[in-house]
Amino acid sequence: MEEQAEQQYREAAEGGDPDAMMQLGWLLQQREDRSEAEQWYRRAAEAGHAEGMFRFGGMLQEHGESAEAERWSRQAADKGNVHAMGNVGYVLEERGDLAGAQEWYRKGADRGDAFSMRRGGLLLEQSGRLDEAQEWLRRAADCTGTGQVLAQGDAMRDLARLAVQRGDSAEAERLLREAAAMLTKADDVPEKQGYALMADLLTLLASLLRERGESAEAEKFFRWAADNGHAPAMLELGGLLEEQGRPAEAEEWHRRGAETGHLRSALMLALLLVEQRRPAEAEPWFRQAAETGVPTAMDFLGTLLEERGDLAEAEQWYREAAEARIDRSMLRLAYLLEKRGALADALHWYRKSAATGNDWAMVKAGALAGRQGDLDEADQWYEQAAQAGNESGMYLVANLRMNRGELEDAEMWLRRGSAVGNGSCMAMLGILLATRGDVAAGEQWCRRAVDAGVANAVTDMKAVLEAQHGPGA
Repeated sequence: MEEQAEQQYREAAEGGDPDAMMQLGWLLQQREDRSEAEQWYRRAAEAGHAEGMFRFGGMLQEHGESAEAERWSRQAADKGNVHAMGNVGYVLEERGDLAGAQEWYRKGADRGDAFSMRRGGLLLEQSGRLDEAQEWLRRAADCTGTGQVLAQGDAMRDLARLAVQRGDSAEAERLLREAAAMLTKADDVPEKQGYALMADLLTLLASLLRERGESAEAEKFFRWAADNGHAPAMLELGGLLEEQGRPAEAEEWHRRGAETGHLRSALMLALLLVEQRRPAEAEPWFRQAAETGVPTAMDFLGTLLEERGDLAEAEQWYREAAEARIDRSMLRLAYLLEKRGALADALHWYRKSAATGNDWAMVKAGALAGRQGDLDEADQWYEQAAQAGNESGMYLVANLRMNRGELEDAEMWLRRGSAVGNGSCMAMLGILLATRGDVAAGEQWCRRAVDAGVANAVTDMKAVLEAQHGPGA
């Protein structure tokens, strides 16, 4: 039947019929023969066919030829093609002219174009006008007519996403189920686009079901979407299977997602392999994600390389992740730099990590600043670490202030460290109290320090007293 229709359209198109050119182009596009479809759309457009202009403009936009796409779409819009109005808006939106895009979306929306309503709604959402955005999206979802189903389904998915954001999962589920049912009944939707939208709808629906514990139905929907090539569903299905203690199946789906180029799947596959102590198999997947710019993958790849002793390349990946503001990579990079003697660079990254609130980076920044002779900076970092609850920071700021003769501050930090069980703080507090004359209290704290693991605390206290007062003190 399709072959007969194609033959009829082709004969009429070659005879100069613009309608037949358009219909032949549409039929060819449906079966993914896009190159010849574009040729016939061009001929229909050049013959003055408004729908041909619209479809030819859309294909040009896909190729990135936005100026030509805009020219043909405007001509189609001038001839009254309402879908072309949405095309003009989309060309302008892609170019960054959001005000111009919204104007054209409004023109298309006023004439019943669901695509214009949806894209206009998304622009309103981006600008923070959520009530108006939802109204435009609802209008798109309520549209009927030939060629509107995909835009309707997209709008219902967008409304479901907004419902999730405001905590209304029941409304989100209703919208997703209605959209899927509508799409199932539609007979004028291009197969490839229809399957892609259905997979997206079912993946979102399955995610809602998974969150409320309905894992069996969630798995069914994830599998349908994953079996139809939807990479996000492969990722989610892999995660669900991991949760259920089915690592072999999880690995299969993460691998299938990774092989499509889905970066999160590559990362999850690599992590699963590392958990199974298969680092050599994990490394290529970490690399795939890292080399495509995923900072988390850079960090994990750095760790894998550091663990096997390839410190130069580990440093390289830590640096890239650190520059992408991965806190752990900042700290590991600083450590490797310090280890090889690049102290100025190490201090720079310790400071960057400390500035994000990492209390161990504060301790390390303080220690390195102190090694370089800047005791004021060391004191500042130690105190920040101590304020953040870091026991080492409490001990170090107390030690530094004792050496400076600031005994009241030192005692305050030693008591705070001792209160959270730090043996070093207990030992130093005991020595401080003993040298101040309260030997009984000092010995008590030193014995607590011994119980906390500081073996020589009492001996050290006696040595300090004897150094000050002579043997037998």
